Amino acid sequence: MKPKACKLWPFKVLTKPEFGSANQAAYNYGENTFFVYADPLCSGLKYGEPSWEFASSTLKEFIEIAMGFRSDQSKTTANIGFPQPYARFRI
Repeated sequence: MKPKACKLWPFKVLTKPEFGSANQAAYNYGENTFFVYADPLCSGLKYGEPSWEFASSTLKEFIEIAMGFRSDQSKTTANIGFPQPYARFRI
């Protein structure tokens, strides 16, 4: 099982804004507001307006993991299958 820090990477979920841009970092979850920040040192992040999928379900999963509401991941982890070494390909 992955440590919580690995499940949340590259995001930091806080109950108070600590890094500025509180309006952009705010995410309402139930009756609570959380502040989600991306680590600017992480490569591969694309800054801008999040997709509906990310904003409505992926971000929700990050918050639930950070707050201890869940430990399993589905949206916030890769689903890597193992290739079959002798599979034949057709063209």
